[in-house]
Amino acid sequence: MRRALTILTAALGIATLSSAAQAQTTVTFWTWYLSPKFDDYIKTTIAAFEKANPGIKVQWFDKQDSMVQDFLAAVNLGNAPDVINLNIDETQKAAQNGFLRAASDLSGRTYLTSTYYPQSITNFSYQGKTYGYPWYGWLNEGVLLYNPDLYQKAGLTRAPRSLTEMFTYARTVKDKTGAYGWVPAMKDPNTASFLGYFHAEGLPIYAADGKAAFNTAAHAALLQKFVDLYKGGYVPEDVVRREAFQIATELYAQNRLAMIIGGPQALTRLKDTNPGLYAKTVVTEAPLGKANVQTGGGMDLVVPAASKHPQEAAKLAAFFTNNANQLAFAKVVPIVPTTLGSRNAAQFKTTGNDPVARATALVGSSGRFINPGFRAPKNSDDLYKNFNDNIEAALRGKKTAQVALNDAVKYWNANMK
Repeated sequence: MRRALTILTAALGIATLSSAAQAQTTVTFWTWYLSPKFDDYIKTTIAAFEKANPGIKVQWFDKQDSMVQDFLAAVNLGNAPDVINLNIDETQKAAQNGFLRAASDLSGRTYLTSTYYPQSITNFSYQGKTYGYPWYGWLNEGVLLYNPDLYQKAGLTRAPRSLTEMFTYARTVKDKTGAYGWVPAMKDPNTASFLGYFHAEGLPIYAADGKAAFNTAAHAALLQKFVDLYKGGYVPEDVVRREAFQIATELYAQNRLAMIIGGPQALTRLKDTNPGLYAKTVVTEAPLGKANVQTGGGMDLVVPAASKHPQEAAKLAAFFTNNANQLAFAKVVPIVPTTLGSRNAAQFKTTGNDPVARATALVGSSGRFINPGFRAPKNSDDLYKNFNDNIEAALRGKKTAQVALNDAVKYWNANMK
């Protein structure tokens, strides 16, 4: 009898374990360009989430060049991930196409407004609903990094304080040292980076009726200043083919560039490639345009409409993007957190001589400023390509600045969705 009870008890135990295993939900999580550099952080955070939610298992994949294409294919094939990491533009397009569940429906508006900056929520909202859980961001202006040796050779004694002075400094450094002064983002691949200059200078991207309006005489005059800089040889020729940030970090490490405007990320690369220059690099506030705003971008976590486990997915998205985990991520890499609690975080009040620490202190608590400056159209890939092609035509002298912008606006207003 006792043996029979023992066997029965064991059988019930096995059945209970089997039932628990069957009850466990597996959530598929896709990130964008985070592996292998941030494997430890992602895996540690996943482990903490699974410990706090024993009924949920996370299966992580990091996508890179093929992220958007893989996402669309997965949606069409009916095997979409449960949580996916997108940027502002891609979130907007996915929401417009009905591919996402609203975070404001899954977690509630109150949770979002009590956790994230208002502007960060706005960045990932469409037609009254918020579709993304704001994650990490960056500021285009961010901070200014400069090489004091090149400044001294050029006879410069302080950092520039406006876009006009940036043009002047770019010429002065090149004329007096042979090095470049600045690498502006004029035609970065897959974006319309030059639109940011219009926004920073207080020039509109759209008219009140929603149509493109970036072809006034003032817009053309600003573009012409960049054209003159390019034609004069004051910026690298391949700025029309490669991402400006990549060019800038390479040249700066070689003592062939005096200034970088952007986030602290440039310093993390410099620390490895040229530690001597890293140690002497001066970090200060970036010059702002006439509108006195910082532009920037950000990443979020979204739950696809096709997710088979939306509630569990929402828990994972909220966990990864909460204040504690964003601050932990900011200790690994100098991202700009998007949570309300990060504004007064002690880790962003540290100052000293270390360049990364100073840069992080300057921008780390500035997530409330992250704003792309303009709303991406539904078919932004097509429109951005046309815009960039016209910017390149102006830079290469194939069109005047005014004609290039007129052509871009005409195309946008005929094709914008």
